[in-house]
Amino acid sequence: MPAGEVDQHKILERLIRADLFEQVLQARYLGTKRFSLEGVTALIPLLDSILDTAGEHGAHESVMAMSHRGRLNVMVHAACKTPHEVVAGFEDVDPRSVLGAGDVKYHVGATGTYVTSAGKEIGIHLVSNPSHLEAVDPVAVGRVRAKQTRYGLRGPYVDRSPETLNRVVAIVMHGDAAFAGQGIWAETLNLALIGFTTKPTEEHSSRFASDIAKRQSVPIFHVNAEDPDAVVRVGKLAAEYRATFGSDVVVDLIGYRRHGHSEVDDPTITQPLLYERIKNHAPLWKIYAEHTGIDSSVMVEAVRKEYEEEQTKARALRKIPHLRKLPDYWAPYQHGRYKPEYEVDTGLTPEKLREITDGLVRVPEGFHIHPKIAKLLEQRAEMGHGKRAVDYGFAETLAFGSVLLEGNPVRLTGQDTQRGTFNQRHAVLIDTQTEHNYLPLSHLSKQQAFCEIHNSSLSEAGCLGFEYGFSRDYPEALVLWEAQFGDFANGAQVIIDQFISAGEDNGICRRVW
Repeated sequence: MPAGEVDQHKILERLIRADLFEQVLQARYLGTKRFSLEGVTALIPLLDSILDTAGEHGAHESVMAMSHRGRLNVMVHAACKTPHEVVAGFEDVDPRSVLGAGDVKYHVGATGTYVTSAGKEIGIHLVSNPSHLEAVDPVAVGRVRAKQTRYGLRGPYVDRSPETLNRVVAIVMHGDAAFAGQGIWAETLNLALIGFTTKPTEEHSSRFASDIAKRQSVPIFHVNAEDPDAVVRVGKLAAEYRATFGSDVVVDLIGYRRHGHSEVDDPTITQPLLYERIKNHAPLWKIYAEHTGIDSSVMVEAVRKEYEEEQTKARALRKIPHLRKLPDYWAPYQHGRYKPEYEVDTGLTPEKLREITDGLVRVPEGFHIHPKIAKLLEQRAEMGHGKRAVDYGFAETLAFGSVLLEGNPVRLTGQDTQRGTFNQRHAVLIDTQTEHNYLPLSHLSKQQAFCEIHNSSLSEAGCLGFEYGFSRDYPEALVLWEAQFGDFANGAQVIIDQFISAGEDNGICRRVW
């Protein structure tokens, strides 16, 4: 994008909005943690550029994930929540209104609608995130996969063409220390991204935190957050690359943070020289207005007045507003305590078991089956027709088949899951001459639901987080993750504690019986 094509008036307005939003909060709620975006307010025009370009390439939705820094600003300027709704979290309100709200104000999620420069609406889903900074990364990516699957559903099959995949865009943001230092992010990359702050020599061993992404065949863009024109051009380039080549993209947005770790921190104790310079460094919108020669005085006054009026509205609220809502596909599901009437008969007739068995042991014409697997299929045919005792590997497969024929999708992942760690499953058959895959569970009936069974990398937290994210946006599917051995689940404990176990109490999802 040539420099002349950058809308500098829009960039300046967005920088002013981002900075004054933080300044109004700082003036009104002095000493209250909010983890401001000051120092990297260029994130807002960067998101604008990415979303605008994604919209040109057919995006309908974007799932965003980030930790606490800058989250309130992103809620207002990307998820497009009204400022007073977000600011209300700082006010003293009826305590009952925050029960079930999930977490502190800079951890909660938000949903909204972003309107691109061309007037296209993009649904924004900012995922709730615990203090375990990067735990949310695979959850967000899994949610994107589920939403893409919805758009591409074609009966038992799923369309994964670029047109379908471009309908949902993942944008995952976090600071350089966590990017370089937390293993779950490497796991997720192995399975999509913007990054933002300690001395570089103490937080990662390489020059850039983003160097961890060099293990992937993905482009990495380094851009100075003090150069908004370059930020917007890089955002457009990154979004176009993703849409064209279907690849993850890393944008290393290099800036600073004005208030240290949080607004109650005094960073001059540990970094006195750096923060002496930051104290005397003008906000980005002032630097940009001077650089472009645009008179910002009228704009600044209007935006400041708007935010002060929004803060007055927030002070008048009696209850904290909900910033997010569940999509319509959650409507059929209930939450609450178990009731005996939820029990249903799940048994199958011998005729139905034989029907499922016949589909499971059938292979395409010309498919070269391994001799051992051919023998296994013969034995399974006998099991399904009552001539041999059913082993647990085939019992599981029969159960999956019945679920699929009832119209419920099945998704299973884990290490060696297609074959089964103990060589017991063989859900996916391999042609001995071509190594082409065949999944019998996907070919039981043209009216069945889709089935996906994938081997994962040697990853627990990343893989389970992804599958949890998928289940969040495909509640009608049976979504399973299999630890290769029981103790391997320990590696996924953060996801279990922070998302799965706490999901209902945090208002993230409903329990399904």
